[in-house]
Amino acid sequence: MEILQTAVGWFLGLGSTVIVPIVLIILGLIFRVGFAKAVRGGVTTGVGLAGLFLVVNLIISALQPAVQALATNMGIEKSYVDVNWADAGIAWGWPGVAGLIVSLLVINILMVVLKLTKTLWTDVWSYWHGSALAGFVWALTGGNVVLGIAAGVLYLVLGSLMSDLTAKKYQEFNDMPGIGVPCGTTVQASLFAMPVVWLLDRIPGIKDWDASPDGIKKRFGLIGEPAILGLVLGFIIGIAAGYSVQAWLGLGMQVATMMVVLPRMVSIIAEGIVPITMSIVQYMRERFKDREIYVAVDCAVLLGHPAVMASSVILFPLCVLLAAVLPGVQMLPIASLAVIPFWAGAVVPYTKGNVIKTVIVLLLYAIPFMYFSTWTVESHTEAFNMMGQYGEQISQGLKLASWDMGGDILGFFIQKLFGLFG
Repeated sequence: MEILQTAVGWFLGLGSTVIVPIVLIILGLIFRVGFAKAVRGGVTTGVGLAGLFLVVNLIISALQPAVQALATNMGIEKSYVDVNWADAGIAWGWPGVAGLIVSLLVINILMVVLKLTKTLWTDVWSYWHGSALAGFVWALTGGNVVLGIAAGVLYLVLGSLMSDLTAKKYQEFNDMPGIGVPCGTTVQASLFAMPVVWLLDRIPGIKDWDASPDGIKKRFGLIGEPAILGLVLGFIIGIAAGYSVQAWLGLGMQVATMMVVLPRMVSIIAEGIVPITMSIVQYMRERFKDREIYVAVDCAVLLGHPAVMASSVILFPLCVLLAAVLPGVQMLPIASLAVIPFWAGAVVPYTKGNVIKTVIVLLLYAIPFMYFSTWTVESHTEAFNMMGQYGEQISQGLKLASWDMGGDILGFFIQKLFGLFG
């Protein structure tokens, strides 16, 4: 098992931009896509992902200091430290990660064969959400690896089922046939959006808002174009943060760049992934006429629509301000702001690109994350402590929290369930 753990750790250490192309190439060969087509599709997808993450990291690294400055200027302070995607260190390092991955692979294949799910969970990188939760349960139950694996598998299996419910909407809106996105908090955002959007569409006044990028462009002309809209939003945040003229001009250009480049990176991903997924779908239809299979892909493929990042940039300061005023919330979500674009990508297909409705949905969605990240801080912090990370600081009272897995709605209730056995 130790050898397997080491091998799995080495592979996962390659990161999503390497893992995803490898998995796609293997799938292409298994489903007889053809060697050249499989390699071309896999590498192209990897290039698109690498470019997309570069753009996302650029804008997050630019906006986080601005939002932090805004919070500081307003005197907003919280006692817990936001570590966000540092949770991946728990996911890939806790003792049961190899057992979790093997267990899920076997169970997912059985579920597909038995027609219990349409989602073939090939996106190995996104297992990290379930594995991080497993690490929390492992810590919560005093180091029980079996309970940790069981909790992680339950979370990921439910992710497959949620993917089945949302896949068609993602496929149609993003023009990516055959895909499914089972990623943790992303797919949950879609399920949360369904009733909220239904309600918003029945409220007089709100239901008639045309706040899609095209509608904004028609109403405001030049200002509604993605690049100019990004420029203006960057200016507003920079000015609110108290930046110098030079700094907020620079921030505006960075946001504008992101609004233009990000959709093009997603189009490159689509160029690589669609031929492979379509070949797999065709293969399944020819041999199993009653079967439809969704190929699980990284949630990054949902970021291409202009409304995604427009909504995200608006939400960054609003979420910080919301965390400041909600009673009992102990974490200021600065690092966790990075998850908002991925949530927005899951909600925009349901709002039909309406920026205002997307912002409303996600402000409501963020509220339980703020509280759950506060309420799970003990298991979160203890998991890092048992992994030998931040030990000295933790002994001095440091508390660690995050949105993506620490605040995860489904993960919270699974933690509570398995905590009964600890």
